[in-house]
Parts: sequence; C-alpha cells; structure tokens
Amino acid sequence: MLSEPRTISLLTDLIHVPAKHAIDRLREFYNSVCGPLEYENFIRTPDGARIEKTQTEGAETSTVVLRQDRISVIEDSTTLTVDQYSQKLEAVAKTAMEVLKLPFFLVQQSTVRAIASPHAFKTGAEFIGRSLFRITTEHLGPLGRPTNIFGFRLFFPATKEQPHQFNVRVESYVKDNRSIYIENVGMFKTPIQYRGLQAIGRNVQATAEFVSNNLYGFLSQFDSKDAPP
Repeated sequence: MLSEPRTISLLTDLIHVPAKHAIDRLREFYNSVCGPLEYENFIRTPDGARIEKTQTEGAETSTVVLRQDRISVIEDSTTLTVDQYSQKLEAVAKTAMEVLKLPFFLVQQSTVRAIASPHAFKTGAEFIGRSLFRITTEHLGPLGRPTNIFGFRLFFPATKEQPHQFNVRVESYVKDNRSIYIENVGMFKTPIQYRGLQAIGRNVQATAEFVSNNLYGFLSQFDSKDAPP
C-alpha cells in the first residue's frame, strides 16, 4: 500500500466576468488582506496585481494574483491543511467581492498536487511502469535508450449526480524518484454568489478527497510485487 498522500501544492482560479480593476481598488484589497492573511508584498502587473508573502529560499510560497477575469490563490510547497487553505480562499474571495465589486464567480478551478511513495518498489517509475503498466525491460528495447519516467492521465467527466469534472495526472516525481506525483484538477461550473461562498471550500475539499480517497485506493491496489495483471 502506498504511503498516505502528502499535499505539496494547492491552487484555485476563481473566474469572473471580465472587469478592469482601478489601482486604488487593488490597493484597498491588499490593505484588507495583508494583515489577517499575512501577505506582505504588492506588485502591480499589466492586467492587475500580484500579492505575495515574503519567503526564504526553498520555503513555501503564498500568492494571490488578481487579473481582469480571475483571482488565483496559490500555495506552493505548502504546509497548510486543506481546511486552512479553504478558509483562506473563502476570505480572499469574500474580500474581492466586496472591494472589487464582483457580483459572482462563474467557474471555480481547483488543483490539488500531492506525492506518495510505494512500499513494494524502489522508485515511482518502477511502480508505475512495472506494476500498473506491466512494462518489462524487453518491452523498452525498441526505444533504444534507457527511460525512467512513466505517467498517465485520467479524465472524469461531469455527471448528473456529480456535476463537476476531474482531470488527473499521475507520474513519477522528478524531485524525488522514490515517489509518485498525483495532480487532480477539479472544474466546478456552478456560479458562486456572495451568500454561497462556502461552496468554494466544499469544492476544494471534493478535489482533495478524490486524491486522498479514490485515487489513493486505486493506486494502492498495485503496490505489490504480485499485484493482479
């Protein structure tokens, strides 16, 4: 069985009707979030602004990007839990709707990135290539050169019962060859209004739980030298 997935990155795009934000509105937004959410730097960009938390080299990064058609909230190399990120995201969305006068969000796209390690295989590439795909050294012969990167994608379209879609990527993790990299991109197309901002956190939770429950359960079946073909 794989090790429990460890979240390494959380990213959400909240897409809204295009609007050109005045610089004073952007600065007002920054002043509203820099204290409670610990953002420190305000950088003007051609189509909006980027707000960052000062980080030391190699540590986690925390960023809010304001564009004319979306707000992006990014936590990379994060130590935040999904609950903490969801609360932060809802606070950013609430402030943006109030200060930038956004009536609603059209679409939410949330990305959860995690890593996990197999127990029965030395590397993530060996786990994916030999156990999931049953690729042997002989199969690789026609390629004419060694390879150590394997991966695949899965797409889960929206259904009547689950009106959101998931786009999944699984591959060996470049930064640590012992691990596999799991990415799930959730697309939620139900508009979100001010009184229903709790839906933003629920959507993030659904994206994360698909990784920690469904994908983890699926992949763990193959973490065995004698996994069924």
